[in-house]
Amino acid sequence: MRKQLLLLLMVSLVLVGCSGQKYEPVTEKAFVATVNILEPSLSFFSATGEPLTTWQLDKAYTGATLVGDNVVLYGFGLDRAVAYALATGEKQYELKTGTGVTNVYYDDEQALTYVANGETNRIHSYSLTGEPLKQAQVGNYPMSMLVHDGELYSINYKDTVLTVLDAKQLTKKRQFTIDKSANGLLVPHNTTELWVGGHGEGAKPNTDVKRYDLQTGELLGKLPMPLMPIEFTQRNNEVYVVSHGRNTVYAVTTDGTPIWKQDVGANPFAIATLGETIFVAGYDDHTLYAIEDGTITKALDVQKGPFKLLVRED
Repeated sequence: MRKQLLLLLMVSLVLVGCSGQKYEPVTEKAFVATVNILEPSLSFFSATGEPLTTWQLDKAYTGATLVGDNVVLYGFGLDRAVAYALATGEKQYELKTGTGVTNVYYDDEQALTYVANGETNRIHSYSLTGEPLKQAQVGNYPMSMLVHDGELYSINYKDTVLTVLDAKQLTKKRQFTIDKSANGLLVPHNTTELWVGGHGEGAKPNTDVKRYDLQTGELLGKLPMPLMPIEFTQRNNEVYVVSHGRNTVYAVTTDGTPIWKQDVGANPFAIATLGETIFVAGYDDHTLYAIEDGTITKALDVQKGPFKLLVRED
């Protein structure tokens, strides 16, 4: 009897070990989630700010990206990214990325997942099941990525060039000069411009958003948004920019005309829109802020170090 119990216990342990990590399902059609990196976790909220669930992550993940109905978790020090189904919380597939991942970006039109690697200075593309497809050598420390009209734009954070690749084949098409330590990309609706933010370098922090011609890379102008405007989102004909050096959100039209600005949070890094609401993550005060019509309407507690935002529309 004792041997049978021991055998049953051993079998149970093996089954548990093989089952892998599973998280609570997220069935809400529309949600916003913070990717928290000081205590690796995802905090999910409804579109109205009601808490849904929190995934306590089992590894030192530093980022996450929505890929269809899955969320892909990745970390700079991890050798693979892992996709979990939102509907079940179960693991779906892995991307064997190697260490050094700085960003994962998904483009629905191409149905491809792109992985930027700051150790190899390469960008890789993967299928929806995690199969490696193409790769390209770019500049030093690729990080911010954006796909527009079949082209992939990549900021090389520790370099002074922006690389443009064919989004399907990852062949290099052109590159143009940008500031070092640039961060954040946006093509405003109905324009032929690429907006680029950034931190600045050393004793010279960046104080504006640069507007470039999409094709030639010509600098068309600058929008003053002190201090360190680093991430964008947009809704209709309005663009919202978070400047983490001065804890401020700026709202402008797509031609750069100022609309409003609002102080928010402590060291905000991420901004996104869901419906009529703008969400901003305060990294140092561990808070998710909701903004409507230029006014903070909610401040939601999250776990430590919210660094990125995930949004799923209804």
